Amino acid sequence: MKKNEKNILTGVAVAAAGFLAYTLYKRKKQQAQTDKDKIIRIEQGNTTTGYPGPTTGPTEYQKKVMEIQSWLGVAVDGIPGPQTNGALSKKLSITYSLVGPITEKNIDQYLALKRGPANLWF
Repeated sequence: MKKNEKNILTGVAVAAAGFLAYTLYKRKKQQAQTDKDKIIRIEQGNTTTGYPGPTTGPTEYQKKVMEIQSWLGVAVDGIPGPQTNGALSKKLSITYSLVGPITEKNIDQYLALKRGPANLWF
């Protein structure tokens, strides 16, 4: 392969890597905005689904569940159902086997894992 061809291939590879990095960055930024929008809609209430409305709002437990759901990439509804627990068991299989499904008693342990090792207390 000639030196000129190597330079062209290197340039194409760098351009492709840059495009991929930009696409991933854009997708992550859009997902973060979508999650924020979902949380705002849930906090305002939704009459068609019966989630808590502006008068009651989500409880502290539901807010914690929503934070974990956003981290897991599942539907953010504040309810730790089978979809949330299934995603959690895949992402943190060893911890999930020890701690179990999300409950009000163990949600802080999962939040500590989500927020980073400095927050672990168990």
